[in-house]
Amino acid sequence: MKTKKMFVPVLIGLFAVTVFTATTKLYAQKSQGADMDRSIQVYKRGELTPWNREKAGGGVGPLLGDFSYTRNQTGNQDAFKEIGWLTLPKGAAIGLHKHTNNEDVYIIISGKGLFTDSNGVEIEVGPGDITIARPGQSHALKNIGDEPLIFINVIAQLSAS
Repeated sequence: MKTKKMFVPVLIGLFAVTVFTATTKLYAQKSQGADMDRSIQVYKRGELTPWNREKAGGGVGPLLGDFSYTRNQTGNQDAFKEIGWLTLPKGAAIGLHKHTNNEDVYIIISGKGLFTDSNGVEIEVGPGDITIARPGQSHALKNIGDEPLIFINVIAQLSAS
């Protein structure tokens, strides 16, 4: 009887250590500067790594981000350099900035934004809209609504052959 009573707490303890170790390893690999674990194929929304910035691209206010991985974790073999959920709070903006050797895509999920292209043309964007800045192009995005502007950001770059 005593053996059964001791077995359950030991089993629970081993399970807790295993889960803690796996979670710690995943968090460490996803934190800034850690190499990306290329065996991971699903990044659950609740397990993404935060990376928040102020005045992104010379803009205004905070840019709040939750990422599967960032450009600081990828190598030459990775076409996708960054994938994340981004939020621009009311009144915040990503400033006009140029992409020299990569492509930057915004997929608008919710909210109302003002996208500025390379020619300075401003276009209102909302849920379902997709923007792209290709190599040599510039872009900016401002939240012009009363709610947060939420979008998925994907940055890709081909390695030099």
